[in-house]
Amino acid sequence: MKTNTLPNYLLESKEINIIGPCAIEEGLIDLTLPSLIIDGGLNHGLSFERSFSVGDGDSSDTSLDITLPRDKDQSDLAYALNLLGENIKCINLYGFLGGRRDHEFINIGEVYNFCERFEAIARFQREIYLLPKGAHCLEIIGEFSIMSLRQSLISIGGQAKYCLEESSPLGPLSSHGLSNIGKGEITLSSNTPLIIYTQEQSLILL
Repeated sequence: MKTNTLPNYLLESKEINIIGPCAIEEGLIDLTLPSLIIDGGLNHGLSFERSFSVGDGDSSDTSLDITLPRDKDQSDLAYALNLLGENIKCINLYGFLGGRRDHEFINIGEVYNFCERFEAIARFQREIYLLPKGAHCLEIIGEFSIMSLRQSLISIGGQAKYCLEESSPLGPLSSHGLSNIGKGEITLSSNTPLIIYTQEQSLILL
């Protein structure tokens, strides 16, 4: 279902917003970034400088730039991600948490696959960060958990309560990465993408 129908300002940008239909905190969103709006995300009425909409219209009150069929084998978000190219290195997602739990799980899974394919960084609101494989330096103050959807080898160093100085196995959605505590600069490395859940604690990518 992939077609190159997005405008160039989205295809060529390094960082974009993707807006979904669930609750958002408008103050967190940079309205100057190119933005891809998924279906009911239009109902938020945000005034972006540049935006483009995609969806099947089942939750939107207004017309969309690309209207998808209702009967299809993937979600609106998955379709939109497949339109994006390898130039994208950072995706800020708002309005994809807090709705149906199955939608939440699948949204995270689709974005995880995108980050794996294009080695991009993604974040959902202030709660969930997805990091591509490799080494990363972060500043975390407060509780956080580390997860993967793949069998992984990870290391954790720096100012974390629980460090793993050598590469250690982390299974898919394993509790082994649950409830760590950050006290400053932390280093992470992994051979697969990682999901960092922060409970809205302070997390800064360095």
